[in-house]
Amino acid sequence: MKKKNQEFKYTSYMKNYKAPVIIGPLMKALEALSDVIVPFLLAQIINIGIANNDLNYILKYGIIIIVLNIVGMFISVIGTKCAAVVSQGVAKDIRNDIFTHVNTYSHAELDKFSTTTILNRAINDVSQIRVGISLLLRQVMRLPFLIFGSIIMTMLINMQLSLIFLFVTPLLLIAVFTIMKKMEPLLLESKVRLDRTTNIMRENLSGVRVVRAFNKQDYEINKFIQSNLSLNDNDLKYWYISSILMPLIQLIIYSAVVILIYWGGVQINIGSIKQGDLISFISYFTQISSALVLFARIITMLTRMRAAEKRINDLFIVKNSITDPKKPVEINYNSKNIGNVEFRDVCFSFNNVKNVVNHLNLKVKTGETIGIIGCTGSGKSSITNLIPRFYDATSGEVLVAGNNVKKYRVEELRNLIGICQQNPLLFEGTIRSNLIWRNINATDDDIIYALKIAQAYDFVKEYPDFLDHKVLRGGTNFSGGQKQRLTIARALVGKPPIVILDDSASALDFATDAKLRKSIKTMMNNTTTFIVSQRTNSIKDADKIIVIDAGDIVAIDTHEN
Repeated sequence: MKKKNQEFKYTSYMKNYKAPVIIGPLMKALEALSDVIVPFLLAQIINIGIANNDLNYILKYGIIIIVLNIVGMFISVIGTKCAAVVSQGVAKDIRNDIFTHVNTYSHAELDKFSTTTILNRAINDVSQIRVGISLLLRQVMRLPFLIFGSIIMTMLINMQLSLIFLFVTPLLLIAVFTIMKKMEPLLLESKVRLDRTTNIMRENLSGVRVVRAFNKQDYEINKFIQSNLSLNDNDLKYWYISSILMPLIQLIIYSAVVILIYWGGVQINIGSIKQGDLISFISYFTQISSALVLFARIITMLTRMRAAEKRINDLFIVKNSITDPKKPVEINYNSKNIGNVEFRDVCFSFNNVKNVVNHLNLKVKTGETIGIIGCTGSGKSSITNLIPRFYDATSGEVLVAGNNVKKYRVEELRNLIGICQQNPLLFEGTIRSNLIWRNINATDDDIIYALKIAQAYDFVKEYPDFLDHKVLRGGTNFSGGQKQRLTIARALVGKPPIVILDDSASALDFATDAKLRKSIKTMMNNTTTFIVSQRTNSIKDADKIIVIDAGDIVAIDTHEN
């Protein structure tokens, strides 16, 4: 678990898995030792067993090699399992923390990141770290033992032949790092282009009805094709460069092997080296070369992990600007003024650029209904978003029940408010599971009461399973009007002191809308209600109507006046 105000480091999550973090690399180190011993034993079989035609000697050392390989296999399985436990566990913990942290964001913080960007960082970048941790734990101890153990063995076999490493090692490292350096920026660019392509696809799928309504399928297809083509071109460049790496490495290694065989043959002829020693030397050389390539891959992987770490850290360094006060004011739920709302010279702007609400002054008493009307983008929703502290006012004060909203704990403040926003969103589950969101302890009677007010009871009661009727993801098995009525009911469950209906009856016919307003007025007469609408009919019965134009309050009065 990431500590508060601490910079994100994937290594800090590994502390939760101390045992496998220690055991895994140790097992891999033991596996490397067995890999180092086997070529030496093979040389003994050739030099002594085969040379002297000693079958017992061959069988003895052959059995030892088989046993070492079996033991090495079991040790490798343990090490790999430990690496999997740590890497998968760390990835799980990071994803949990990302999800938890993003859910603390206010609307202001969510405006800084697109949904696609957050998803890619929580999935793709975390997967990059998972793969990297697995590779590190499997190789961090194995490679040093394998490289240095093999080098020591080659020096013991023949010092002159071992000097070939002085020429091969730099060539391998130069080849690997040169190609990796060219690949790295392409990899980072690929993430950016993947974000863009995924965002286009997500936007298209979520707005597919709008796309079809305006016959924009071809336009959207072309836009996606262009973005996908850009991603494809970048990835092809990456893989073209990547495809050079292995053949180049093999060319260097096999060229060196040819030199080794030639020079080794000369050494055998003059008697300074035995045939088995040359074979084991080539085995050690191949092991060292492969280990060096793997080492370069780890360095590259670390670079990718740092890039992923930075992208994830960008999510964590953004802190919620809507915080609880150190000494919160307790809410008096029995107060007659609990539904009072007041705006005192309130101004609000997004990112401090231009005010969308200008010097709003308004007093609303418990039980009053306030209608807010204005053209699109005039700031209607911005006003109501200040009451539950989705955003904080740039200047001035917003008061609920006589206190500045900033003096309450955010959770307690929002428990006072039933909110139905512009886009009716239902979650996969049942009608009951959706309607108890505002009050998890709500009884069936509470739910039915809210359904009746929202004019949703008549169609819900027709379902054989009633409140347990299944809701598909996004509420796709309901009509637009049904979804709106269910989301209104969700806001009304438990009779909250304050209700905000933000253009939430746009899909209702006039008769149903009228019944809804009448039910709220009669069945929740002690509730302060804010109705945001572009329909004059929807707000004509309000106690006060606010007319807004470009953030300015043009008029506050009743419908009759």
